[in-house]
Amino acid sequence: MTSSAHGPDRPVPPLGAQPRREGAGQADAVVRCVSPGSGAAAMLTAAPLPDRPGARLSGDCDLDSRQVLASALGIVTRIPGPVVHLDLSAVVFLDAAAVAALVHASATFTAQGRRLLLHDPPYSLRKVVEMFPDECAALEVAA
Repeated sequence: MTSSAHGPDRPVPPLGAQPRREGAGQADAVVRCVSPGSGAAAMLTAAPLPDRPGARLSGDCDLDSRQVLASALGIVTRIPGPVVHLDLSAVVFLDAAAVAALVHASATFTAQGRRLLLHDPPYSLRKVVEMFPDECAALEVAA
């Protein structure tokens, strides 16, 4: 195990999402993955938004965190409300597969008659949308 922001005396949680109840109707997941061979912990987190239904993602969304992102988005799709907000302002990087996961989550919301509204997407998401506009048409970004 590597030390992390939790400190050297605390264990690093295993790979995967760990839902935790934070009051009525809120959930948050803290997930961590370790890059193979590097020993460096790369953390992806999803925490509830304090002022509206939704979550804030932080970290990198790439090959090393693909399963973790899927788990976090699974939690986000269970947040109640007609519009759920996903704050991406603290996401450093999204690869094409991570963008595809967001498209899938958005399609899940649409099928439920709801909306997933993305806020402050990173440059990498905007570039993938430019390269694949038809495939990413389901994504809705706040102005």
